[in-house]
Amino acid sequence: MATHNPSKNHHWIPQCYLKGFAKSRSKKASLYVVDAIAKKAFDSIPRYVGSAKDFNRIEVPGFAPDHIESQMSKFETQLDQALGRVIQAKSLDNLEDFNLILNLIALMAVRTPRKRETIRQSQEQILKRVMEMSLSNRAQYESTIENAKKSGEIASDSNVSYESIREFIERDKYKIEIPTARHIVIEFDLQDTILPLLGKRKWILLKAPAKSGFITTDHPVVLRWKEQKARGFFASPGHATMGTELFFPISQELAMVGTFEGPQKTIDINEDYVAYFNGVLIHSSQRQVYARDGRFKYVAPDGVIRFGADLLKDVERFRPNDKI
Repeated sequence: MATHNPSKNHHWIPQCYLKGFAKSRSKKASLYVVDAIAKKAFDSIPRYVGSAKDFNRIEVPGFAPDHIESQMSKFETQLDQALGRVIQAKSLDNLEDFNLILNLIALMAVRTPRKRETIRQSQEQILKRVMEMSLSNRAQYESTIENAKKSGEIASDSNVSYESIREFIERDKYKIEIPTARHIVIEFDLQDTILPLLGKRKWILLKAPAKSGFITTDHPVVLRWKEQKARGFFASPGHATMGTELFFPISQELAMVGTFEGPQKTIDINEDYVAYFNGVLIHSSQRQVYARDGRFKYVAPDGVIRFGADLLKDVERFRPNDKI
């Protein structure tokens, strides 16, 4: 009987998407990578970037550990074909292909290591507060433990003292992890929420000039305010918020900008706007930038247009949020 060997290298950025920014549209084509954390630029291929070991691995009875990864590969097969047609036609007129790209945007908006860590930290804060409340007094603690024993959540012979657990909690030297399966449930729920909102936006398809090209990053969905100004507590826009724009590169030739105010059209843009678009993406990236080569242009925070080969020297300019 053949043995099933679960895949280990799981992509949060699909290879079929990344190859649109390589030297040719192939998973084995060279891809130029700038890594802000490692502080180096190097050539790679789509297989080795935008991924992490066991990123989608689940431990759920009745399902293989790589079940989610296997199911995602079916979506990516359809997506690959859709991206190919859109890139060739330079058009979003095919509604089925357009819908698949919107699904990709929704997925990548919520399924990244950064997003998972944000959710983990949020859940951790809530759970730590619950534990602090459970330890507010001895009677509350003993009642909680007794209920946990009755429900089978802890062993009936467990005997952890109130004093020891209180000391452990007060030291706050622990970290709460969220099971990957729970992250995936949250991500799919968020995707279902975001997708119809993406469908309500009016999308402009941007066509880069022949001698220029778009880049992508490890965080390629950029949602921001159309008017950049100080907003205090309301600094972060939401997917349902008016007055926002969403940037997304499709390939080195094409990109999308979506707003609720319209219009919806296809336009040819110049090299300066490509550089501006690339600068927006770089500023929102977490660690890595992907491009055909180091000759791409971007607008730095000081407003100067530079080449990709200069990006490592420019990293500190993009550091206000500890991002590249």
